[in-house]
Amino acid sequence: MRILPAIYASTIKPSFIVVMLTVVSMLLPTVKADIGDGKVALIAAKGSGIVEMHIREVRRIYLGLKSVESAAVKHPVLNIESRLLYDEFLKNTMHLTEGSYKRKLVKRMFRNGGEKIEEVVSLKALNEHLLDHVGDISFVEVSSVDRMKNIEVIQILW
Repeated sequence: MRILPAIYASTIKPSFIVVMLTVVSMLLPTVKADIGDGKVALIAAKGSGIVEMHIREVRRIYLGLKSVESAAVKHPVLNIESRLLYDEFLKNTMHLTEGSYKRKLVKRMFRNGGEKIEEVVSLKALNEHLLDHVGDISFVEVSSVDRMKNIEVIQILW
């Protein structure tokens, strides 16, 4: 607590120091939230025949539209096991917030009569779903792929 008497004894006003600390803290680079090793993969069941596709195509699929590049892709599956991963997927791949994404899906369902996009809450459930529905795709952290059976990485999303 010797700092405070030193500040008051100096000619620099305490309010000036508070303002300067605030400005410096705002100028510091922000730290990105850490998702495991930072890599996220698009996955499917082995033998599905799905090949790497353009990120625009991934967006189309997750908006409930049919794939133009790959007829092997049937349906997308949202992995909501990790809230952070889900939010990062929406931000990095879809370029949408969760609210905007949900509104787009609801609008598409009512206008075009599309199906609801399946959501899974655990890696085990995701693994079982992908094996039962060959042709469906989802996203997981690359570090999680090793814990899944008969799943292949289609591409690294980021």
